[in-house]
Amino acid sequence: MAQTTTLAGLNGNRLAPEAGKQVFTTGEAARLCNLSQQTIIRCFDDGRIRGFRVPGSKARRIPREDLIRFMRAHKMPLDALGLNAITLLVMDHESDTLDLIKQAADNLGDMAVHVAATAYDAGVLTAKIEPHVTILNARLPDIDIVSACRTLRKANGLPSSEVIVIATKFRQGEMESLKEANVRFFLRKPIAISELTRMLQRATAG
Repeated sequence: MAQTTTLAGLNGNRLAPEAGKQVFTTGEAARLCNLSQQTIIRCFDDGRIRGFRVPGSKARRIPREDLIRFMRAHKMPLDALGLNAITLLVMDHESDTLDLIKQAADNLGDMAVHVAATAYDAGVLTAKIEPHVTILNARLPDIDIVSACRTLRKANGLPSSEVIVIATKFRQGEMESLKEANVRFFLRKPIAISELTRMLQRATAG
């Protein structure tokens, strides 16, 4: 079952009013993005922010997921939406590895870690949170690692989205195939916390 561990949470314990809001006006989006309303309108009209017009009027509305996509692409803080600035999806079931990843994320701060033990859970979470970084155990059962990485890269749809593949040993030709799937980061077990932290820094630097 998928689980979420939030590290370095929001400012204070109470969620902002926008945390559960699903559709935003251009004025609300402008305030959240710290931009003028006219800038948001231009981005909407140019297709840089997806949304819809209210039937029978000129009013524009921006769904939550489209606003999040725009804000992440421009590295804007998401605290007001009840989200951390950086989201990390981990596809692994080994407790030692998960503990190390959470420790590295805690060291960096302002990061939410989401854990998926199955390919199905990972697919659900990918669509929901659009992770900036996905850490994938190459030896998960019943998974084609190369196909999974291609799918993750396409599904996330963010310029800054990265995949880190971990394994005790990579098979012959495996790394080359993964690089062709646009994977840039590889980590061998046993994992050193310092190396993992540095790799996460590089992967989230955009």
